[in-house]
Amino acid sequence: MTGLVAGFIALGALQAATVPMDSARGDRLFESQGCVQCHKLREQGATVVPNGGPDLGRVLDRAYTPSLLAGTMWNHAPAMWTAIKAESVKVGDIDQQAAADLFASFYSARYFEMPGDAGRGKKLFASKSCETCHGLTTSPNPSAKPVNQWQGLSDPIALVGAMWNHSPVMWSELSQRKISWPNMTSQDLSDLLVYLRNVSPSRGGQPMFRITAGESGERLFVSKGCATCHNAQRPAASKLTLTGVAASMWNHASLLRAEPPRPEPPRIDADEMREVLSEYWARQFFENSGNAARGKRSFAAKHCVECHTGAGPGPVLPARAGTYNGMNMFSALWSHGPTMLEQMNRKHIPWPVFKAGEMADLIAWLNLGAKK
Repeated sequence: MTGLVAGFIALGALQAATVPMDSARGDRLFESQGCVQCHKLREQGATVVPNGGPDLGRVLDRAYTPSLLAGTMWNHAPAMWTAIKAESVKVGDIDQQAAADLFASFYSARYFEMPGDAGRGKKLFASKSCETCHGLTTSPNPSAKPVNQWQGLSDPIALVGAMWNHSPVMWSELSQRKISWPNMTSQDLSDLLVYLRNVSPSRGGQPMFRITAGESGERLFVSKGCATCHNAQRPAASKLTLTGVAASMWNHASLLRAEPPRPEPPRIDADEMREVLSEYWARQFFENSGNAARGKRSFAAKHCVECHTGAGPGPVLPARAGTYNGMNMFSALWSHGPTMLEQMNRKHIPWPVFKAGEMADLIAWLNLGAKK
């Protein structure tokens, strides 16, 4: 029990803010930490238990968050530990940074399995006037790159930057042809990307989801002129996916057309776009957004109160207010959950199951320090 208590004390000492995540590191951890032995990711893996755990790039909704991942792992944990023991699978430790990187890897894999329709995308490529300049392998407009030369189809952040930087040329061409700016919804862009990735597989590459610390994001926000029109503070929490962000920026770019009195939009390369989005999008997208009142009820209903309010053997979890997130909950579960399960079995307490959103609610309440 000492290890379990120490684990949650260490968990509480971590900051609740989302740590920088990197899908490339996550891909490597997926193999080095032993996940690959039971699970698949991008159709690769399950090397020891072929019919073991689910494909971690497919099991969750594309907009899932770290708290939903933590809840899913929590529900799966008893069966996972049983399989690990039965197959003598060697696994490594997962700290908060590793959990963040693994999440980025899972999100990256799921991101490109968009709920889009290639048939609709093909129609949009025509109706949005894309085909008037761009072809699939050769273009009607000699100055326009054909789709098989586009670089942004495999990196959503590079896509946002490419679309943004393309807008002045696009506006000029559309004005000459007297064609209205083709606004897009997130669904439109999802459909279009599914179509384009299908017809240009040779240029698709492996999906990338790289997020930096965002340390230069605020400086770039000012130097690129964004602060001239926009408040430099982070916007209100938004659950837009990167596809939604790309569509929103594309629509917004029409307001910055390259003709007086409006200035030409500042060029933003992929690395700069990554910094800006890390600062102003990623942290809010992955932050916890649960309901504390519901979380308080879950804390009681799922028997957490029997061990974690001072009367039981576990640490007082609400005492570490403001330090909880999906990443460190995932890390603590991985490291100390088996001991917890043993103790719950001795007390004849059933392992609690979290429905969608319940882990986020619990985290929200814990971060208030049991004030509600």
